[in-house]
Amino acid sequence: MTDAVAIQPIRLPTVSYGPFRLMEAVPWLMLAAAMRVLTVKGGLVWLFASICSDIAIFLAFMSAARRMIELTDGKTALGRLSFAQQLIMARTVLVPVILMILVVSITVVCMGAHWTGFNLLFGFDGIAFDQRTPFGMVWSAFLAAVCLLLLLKAESTGKAKLFDALRELWQRSVCMVPAIITVSFVDIGLSVIQGIVRTVVYAFWHGSTAPSFIRALVFFFFVFAFASIRLWTTLAILVFALRESYRRDARAT
Repeated sequence: MTDAVAIQPIRLPTVSYGPFRLMEAVPWLMLAAAMRVLTVKGGLVWLFASICSDIAIFLAFMSAARRMIELTDGKTALGRLSFAQQLIMARTVLVPVILMILVVSITVVCMGAHWTGFNLLFGFDGIAFDQRTPFGMVWSAFLAAVCLLLLLKAESTGKAKLFDALRELWQRSVCMVPAIITVSFVDIGLSVIQGIVRTVVYAFWHGSTAPSFIRALVFFFFVFAFASIRLWTTLAILVFALRESYRRDARAT
């Protein structure tokens, strides 16, 4: 009788971004940018693409938040989450945020500000991508702060309650409100710069004799490059402000 051959488990190599850790969020932003292109088709395609885009933006947000916390000597277990656990985290955080966006948008529309209410629907999208109005940029900065607090709550307790995050935001308003205002001004400045670059990119798109693939690649790089800058800048400001709030609490006790 022959002995059974033991099947050895396959060991995959550990992949790391090494010194390019800030590039970790880029693949998710690229996916989000691609999904945003599909939203122009409307209908069920728009709904599916919008959901995928929000999930991709959140995964990029979580990845960038983890790295930014580590860069400020903070500790987080977000890096140990499997992909399935990351998706569960996305559902835990995104559901209350999306519900809040819908409630606020519908309320603003019922008050008669239809265009403003419609723009508020894209508040989460504005955490990474360009918003249409300064008010929308302030709204996106506020949502980024709420998402960060919800993410940390979900990591520590396994639950993400919107009112708990809003209460904590109010308690830390001395540090967080200036951070939200700073993020808003940074977004406005980036929007102006992006508008100038967009003009150049459009001129290249319509006037260049380069192959369509090259033109599409240039436009795609333009979109997610600014998305990366906007996301990392937002999280850098918010994480440093939140850490300063923790330090204030430590000094007070």
